[in-house]
Amino acid sequence: MAVKTNCVKNGIAYYRIHRKINGKYEDFYGKNKSDAEDQYYERKKEAEIGVIQVKDITIRILLHKWLFTVKIHEIKNTTLEKYEGDFRNHIKPFSFADIPIKKISSIVVQDYYNTLFKKERSTEKITSIHKLLHQFFIYCEKEGYIPKNPCNKGLVNIPKDKDVDVDAVIEKKKVPFNYFREDEIPILREAFIDNKYKDVVDFALGTGMREGEIVGLKWIHLNFEKREIYVKNNTTRAATFTEDGVKTGYETKDGTPKTESSIDIIPMSDFIYNLLMRLPRTSEYVFTANGHQIDKKDLEKIWRKTLLKLSEEKENFVYRKFHDLRHTFAVLLLLHGVDLYTIMKLLRHKRISSTEIYLAVLPESKDDSVNKLNEIFKN
Repeated sequence: MAVKTNCVKNGIAYYRIHRKINGKYEDFYGKNKSDAEDQYYERKKEAEIGVIQVKDITIRILLHKWLFTVKIHEIKNTTLEKYEGDFRNHIKPFSFADIPIKKISSIVVQDYYNTLFKKERSTEKITSIHKLLHQFFIYCEKEGYIPKNPCNKGLVNIPKDKDVDVDAVIEKKKVPFNYFREDEIPILREAFIDNKYKDVVDFALGTGMREGEIVGLKWIHLNFEKREIYVKNNTTRAATFTEDGVKTGYETKDGTPKTESSIDIIPMSDFIYNLLMRLPRTSEYVFTANGHQIDKKDLEKIWRKTLLKLSEEKENFVYRKFHDLRHTFAVLLLLHGVDLYTIMKLLRHKRISSTEIYLAVLPESKDDSVNKLNEIFKN
């Protein structure tokens, strides 16, 4: 079959197509229609990325461009900040970043992961980088930069120590989170008695809501008649970037809760109902400082200052984070006989496995269980 062409240039037959690039039409010539289309798509990518030749585009160039041109519209600001940090600290400094995209393969990625491990990056950190690269290479595969995603399942392995760290395993069996014991709560509340964040601390203890959800809570999210709290908003403080990905500072921003399962209805206890009823309505936000929405940075600063002072003044009272109030809420429910499934619903966990960590505070039940075997060994 003869090769189909539609024009002659310099005495040679070509197939020509007319396509728009950056608002201007250009001609693309090939030995057939498919070849001409390839020329167009190659030129289109060059124009999008702002480099001369696609074959020379490196991970350093394209990943950063993808992150702040494509991915930025799909993820929260806090996630963008995390991805940018992984790129800047763990990808950009390595020679892996300067490899042309066309030359990337699973063995190249594996060598990079092995190098990270030798440079004492943790398995958890390499896993985080792998998650970022996998998403990036999905984009590269769709756009035709590479024929196959080198990070697909089974193609690379995350390095880890071959020998089991028995001490680390034992540590994981212990309580994997911090919380305030019931006898410590009066001490904690007393420390905040004259503090502007007293009601915030009490509310966190009585609802288990996350810091951003509390700071972002609005009066329209409360139904006093039904005694319900609607978790619809989450305030975050994340880094801001220019269009070119240059970090410019930080901003506080309202957004949606952490996950879809986090958007839910929480019942008000009598304590929480009374707390909310006596708060002044000086803003659209429930909790304010000087009539304005609470600054998360200021809340964390005051929390840290107060807790550090407590740990100095009170023997055996150790510093814990604000988020540990959420853990405390769950532990108190468990110790007072609330079943795990109900706690899962109140915490708005997606899976029961996320809630099962709180069973670690019940070592007494394990002791009681094994002691039941004593009867077997009686003479």
